[in-house]
Amino acid sequence: MVIIADIFFITVQNYRILWTGLSSQLARDVPFSAICWATLEPIRRKLLVSVGDEAGAGSILGANFAAGFVAGSIAAAVTCPLDVAKTRRQIEKDPVKSLKMTTRQTLREIWRDGGMKGLFAGLGPRVGRTGPSVGIVVSFYEVVKFALHYRREDHE
Repeated sequence: MVIIADIFFITVQNYRILWTGLSSQLARDVPFSAICWATLEPIRRKLLVSVGDEAGAGSILGANFAAGFVAGSIAAAVTCPLDVAKTRRQIEKDPVKSLKMTTRQTLREIWRDGGMKGLFAGLGPRVGRTGPSVGIVVSFYEVVKFALHYRREDHE
């Protein structure tokens, strides 16, 4: 019976290891989304006001891309330490340590080992990837929204 319990425990631990870093991922993604979407709309409105009422499709697309780019870059920069913690937890080689690690402990360890530089390791590539990515998503969303709205007006 003890052998079956041990096998069950090992099996559960093996599956649990697949979810390593999930809490860190959520700890990063929730504030990222909150910051991104909270800054996106005010930036977008200011840019759209600056291009004026008679702006063409290119200006509107550019304003949406720029707003997404800036909002995504800000959110990526602010949440970079949480991204570093997520990555550190996901690449931990010791399965026992990996299962016991928390995001807070990981952040403390990163601070202890590398200070501010450690917490913001990879900031450039993260912002460089995330800013354009959010800009593309926001632009695409606005284009599809406009097309669907325009199409619906044609059929009414």
